Amino acid sequence: MAKEEPAKPLKAGVDFRFDSGLDCFISSDLFQQLGGPKLYGADGGDVKAETLLISVSLCHYEPFQRSKIVNCKLDASLKSESIVLAAHIFGIQRDQPTVDTCDIWSFQKQAPVLKHVAIATHPILYARLMELENSSDRMQFVRLKAELDIDSIVHVGDVLLNQWCHVLDCEPYFQGLIYSELTEVIFVKDDSYLSSNTQSLTLEITGLQLAQSRALNVQIHSLLFPIHDDLLFPPSSKSDDDSLYVFATASTFLGLGLSSGMYVTLFTDSTSKVAKTMLLLTPNKFESNAFYVSPRLIALFRNSDTVGVKRSTYNPKSVPAASSVILARIGSWNNCQKPFENIISENLIAFLTQKHRVLKVGDRLPITFDSNLSSFYSEDFREADLQGENDSIVWFIVETVEIEDKTEYTGEFRIDRKKTTLLTQNLVAEAPLSLQKCDYESFFGLPSSFRYDPTVFDYAKRMINIVKAGLKCWEQKISIRTSIILQSSTPGVGKNTLVRFAAYDLGTHLIEIDCLSINSAQGSLESMNNTIGYLKAKLEPLLPFVAPSIVFLSHLDCLIEKEAEQQDSGTSRLNRSLALEIASLIDYCTSQGAIFACSVRDSDVLPDVVRSKMQFSIEVPVPNEQQRQSIFAWHLSLRELNSSSEGSFRFIFDASASLVKLAQRSAGLSPDDIKSIVQTAKTTALSSALSNDEFCDSYIQEGNFITIAETELISAIEKARDEFSDSIGAPKIPNVSWSDIGGMDLVKGEIMDTIDLPLKHPELFSSGLKKRSGILFYGPPGTGKTLLAKAIATNFSLNFFSVKGPELLNMYIGESEANVRRVFQRARDAKPCVIFFDELDSVAPKRGNQGDSGGVMDRIVSQLLAELDGMSSDGDGVFVIGATNRPDLLDEALLRPGRFDKLLYLGIPDTNEKQENVIRALSRKFVLDDSVDLAKLAVLCPFNYTGADFYALCSDAMLNSMTRTSRDVDKKVQLYCEKENREVSVRYWFDKVAKEDDANVIVKMEDYVKAQENLIPSVSREELAHYLRVKSNFEST
Repeated sequence: MAKEEPAKPLKAGVDFRFDSGLDCFISSDLFQQLGGPKLYGADGGDVKAETLLISVSLCHYEPFQRSKIVNCKLDASLKSESIVLAAHIFGIQRDQPTVDTCDIWSFQKQAPVLKHVAIATHPILYARLMELENSSDRMQFVRLKAELDIDSIVHVGDVLLNQWCHVLDCEPYFQGLIYSELTEVIFVKDDSYLSSNTQSLTLEITGLQLAQSRALNVQIHSLLFPIHDDLLFPPSSKSDDDSLYVFATASTFLGLGLSSGMYVTLFTDSTSKVAKTMLLLTPNKFESNAFYVSPRLIALFRNSDTVGVKRSTYNPKSVPAASSVILARIGSWNNCQKPFENIISENLIAFLTQKHRVLKVGDRLPITFDSNLSSFYSEDFREADLQGENDSIVWFIVETVEIEDKTEYTGEFRIDRKKTTLLTQNLVAEAPLSLQKCDYESFFGLPSSFRYDPTVFDYAKRMINIVKAGLKCWEQKISIRTSIILQSSTPGVGKNTLVRFAAYDLGTHLIEIDCLSINSAQGSLESMNNTIGYLKAKLEPLLPFVAPSIVFLSHLDCLIEKEAEQQDSGTSRLNRSLALEIASLIDYCTSQGAIFACSVRDSDVLPDVVRSKMQFSIEVPVPNEQQRQSIFAWHLSLRELNSSSEGSFRFIFDASASLVKLAQRSAGLSPDDIKSIVQTAKTTALSSALSNDEFCDSYIQEGNFITIAETELISAIEKARDEFSDSIGAPKIPNVSWSDIGGMDLVKGEIMDTIDLPLKHPELFSSGLKKRSGILFYGPPGTGKTLLAKAIATNFSLNFFSVKGPELLNMYIGESEANVRRVFQRARDAKPCVIFFDELDSVAPKRGNQGDSGGVMDRIVSQLLAELDGMSSDGDGVFVIGATNRPDLLDEALLRPGRFDKLLYLGIPDTNEKQENVIRALSRKFVLDDSVDLAKLAVLCPFNYTGADFYALCSDAMLNSMTRTSRDVDKKVQLYCEKENREVSVRYWFDKVAKEDDANVIVKMEDYVKAQENLIPSVSREELAHYLRVKSNFEST
């Protein structure tokens, strides 16, 4: 591996130039530190000594910004450690306060040349450009006006010609050089220029005066990420209480009559808080007329989207130190777990004392911690300084405060570690923050929860609606109890994730217990009592303090299940008692205002007394194509890719890749599988990048990111299928193309009409038109029925299930029919999908003719008929194909319309032209001699050769060619030994003497003729006549 960490940047002060040029300038000391020029110019000669390519990253409010490569010229007049950048490269507006520091890296390679560039232009400029003859003249015009020379590097987003146009897209990199001979430039008319306000940065607030006594209302929004110290303006001490900063744009402060760095009072009718204003520097994407604050302030003003703002007389030096502070824990699952008490206590003390916190009665205090480190904290060892990744959050509220004279105090105060006594006594009930209002997961770096799009995930929409209704009833004190059961026969589809999404999105507490973690030995009274005691101990003390809440028991079917028919009376009695206790627990939870939810594989396995308590049942299926696309988009977002990055590396998804293709290739996979696929692709991309000797420059060229390509994700998908197909039954897309099949042009056309139409135009079938449920291939053996089914799956990117009769049979009563149901369910989960029943006559023979005592074959046929009938209602994207040599043995009910209603006869090639097409398809990878004439070869073949016979013919011809080539090699080795008068091995001759042509296997006409003379047809003329009679009978009916 080349390196284990990316290159470290240099810090530099930055200023901006606002003319139209792209040139940048660098001070002498930075120029020398970066090593000077080590690259070549566009003409292949040395670069001038005064120029240098560097990569620049401005300090930014969003952590995942790409750095940009710029061409810097040496300017000895600049002060040390400083550079001057072109403002329009970084979206800087004139007369706006800007960032003043940046990170820079040396770039040693030549800047990449772009293949395609799209430039969005103002409609007026576009009309003028279109008057020019060709794209070269248009680009030359833009070059001259924008002062672009041959070494100027353009980037996606660059603003050119004083905002008359901007770079919309670049390929294959997001930055590079434009060479007229190698780069295709496309100009696109952008009508948004006409509607955009040139004064977009001017705050549109009317009637605001700079009156000190006047209070104004302003919106408050939650910050997505903490603000870096380099972006604080004015600069502040590291000990300041950064959770009380309010950030706003310059135009917002101007409209409100405020200045950056002053203290203001934010207030509503019920509460108020002193905060310190901070200016948002450009570039930024924040809105005007809004304050951006931390989750701590959002929690304080949680019931209002706007707050009043007025100047404050607050003086931080006059804030008294509290002698005693009593905090209350806000009820939550984490705040009531004994193993977390010590680590929470330590982190609370650190939060209050590491900075000069300004507190007040009623303040909410967020405390984050790493639950995995909780075991390292104890009463005896509480000074641990362990650095982990926070994964949990709890909240405290300031209840009462006493100052030095022992009187209660309601104003602002501070904590003095030597004088202040800190107590946590009570547990109070308060709903948690909703992620809709405040994304505290992003701000505090907690593991993020998947956000379901209700327009894509219909079951998530139903879940949200049910929980909303339950919360509304609780708020209005309506005694309607809500209980939900989530079921899915496939593991890892996101039942737990769905419940978390509903709880976090709607702002309700979540009490989650995994029944698999409850250690209970089935069948004993003691184990039953321990199980119920454990659940009651976890829930009963907590529920009064976590309203509203969702109580979620995952894998409930592992704890209780229906009584088996052969179960002994003692075990049955215990199971009934446990089921009654669980039912009683559900009643208790819902009576306390909680929404009860559980997850199971199948709701039918639950005892009736528990099942009757469930008001709603939600089926959580394997995601369909649109849902998989949404899941891929989530996991490939910048935030998710870099939430747990390896080392200091950053990852980005290739913008040219297709999420649609990834969704199609991953049919049948669960969300857990997709998450694993993305992680595998990240590891592959990292390994590939580190193995590159020019890794540092390649990393910088991509904007300090490692790009995850589509090929790496496709490879990870195929790897996942190979590893898990046996265990999870994941189907695969075969690799058989139409070019592998010859002589079936008529059949191909019929198939295209049957399958292509429902896939490309599903709206036709939503209006009542019934699609075909299945296709039946019949004909002599060896005519390509199985191969054709695989080609269908490949051509339409369909998953492929191949089912054979013996796979469905099971010795237990009812299991054979269940296997049929599972096959169709797996196909629905993996749609678009093809189910291929090979040798269908062995799976579905005529009923009543079988001699099996249990009648299993008759039941399989009945089940198959039922499943085929269900395809017309919920089988969109699932196609059933059957193949048989004996259609006359099939049950007649299978062949009626709505089932296998499209019968296609796959016969033997009956013309020399068809035979030639088959031979050509089978020989397309051969190296053929000039003497080979496939048309003449086809004339030599009788008309009872099947496709399998032609395959044998071509295989034998290749074998004959290899044998002949081997004999020729033996002769050449013998001649060489006689000439050199010494014995050598064949391996030595190939390594030292042989030419490249000596190992080539060339198939000649004589090889084909010899193979044809020795080939015996697999279907006799009498058998062929029989199949033709069968065909005639079926076509006539």
